[in-house]
Amino acid sequence: MNTETSTFPLSLDDLHVSFGGNRVLEGVDINFVPGFNGLIGPNGAGKTTIFNVLSGYVKASRGAAFLEGKDLSELKPTDRVSSGISRTFQSPKLILDATVMENVLLGMHHRFKHGHVTELFRLPNHRSEEDRAREICMDMLEEFGLAEDAHKETGDLSLGSQKIVEVCRALVAEPKVLLLDEPAAGLGADDVTVLLKGLRKFVDEQNLCLVIIEHDLELVTSICPIIYVLHFGRIISEGSAEVITSDPTVIEAYLGKGYAPESNDGEGGSDAV
Repeated sequence: MNTETSTFPLSLDDLHVSFGGNRVLEGVDINFVPGFNGLIGPNGAGKTTIFNVLSGYVKASRGAAFLEGKDLSELKPTDRVSSGISRTFQSPKLILDATVMENVLLGMHHRFKHGHVTELFRLPNHRSEEDRAREICMDMLEEFGLAEDAHKETGDLSLGSQKIVEVCRALVAEPKVLLLDEPAAGLGADDVTVLLKGLRKFVDEQNLCLVIIEHDLELVTSICPIIYVLHFGRIISEGSAEVITSDPTVIEAYLGKGYAPESNDGEGGSDAV
């Protein structure tokens, strides 16, 4: 273990993943910091595999992931949520015939202190706990502009709104680390604005470590002070938007040889999206 991993909210140390003879990740070392962290790369680079390792759905062939210095290797997916890791998926994993509120409430399940007996008999402790949970979930939906949809069936919402519902579910779990897998794909410009406004608030107020996979380069470079570029299972560049968009290796592997970064003449990039 790298002795520095304990000083970061989330770290990958010499991470390798192979499926049969196919090496998907090869020696990935990343120390994610509080705030927005971007993870970009071509399709098939291994980005979602990193999220699956962190979530406990894929086991590393070698190396490890650390949450605040704690090795995650032996933790089950549910225990990782309890420890402070939440995520979303490229295609939302929601119960479409349940209401928006019911889906978001699932994110708080591990926080309930009272067990199934109080739930079965609707004892006062359970009722007060559930009422408080609903208030928290409604506040979260309000934050992301979905309060009016709280009692609609989730399947009646657009794909973009479903993605925001999944973000709300992840945030009510009060994570230390939030993993977002292409959250802006399928969202209109107004939805992206609402999404980013809400995420910025939680990052700032809770010192959240947020890792975002996104193909929208403009979005990533506008919100992420540090970006990691993955290609064929290896990190080929890391740094600020200016650094990675001017790196010849990144241009050749991901951006394309005709790519020319636009200058913003010093005007703030964080408001570009």
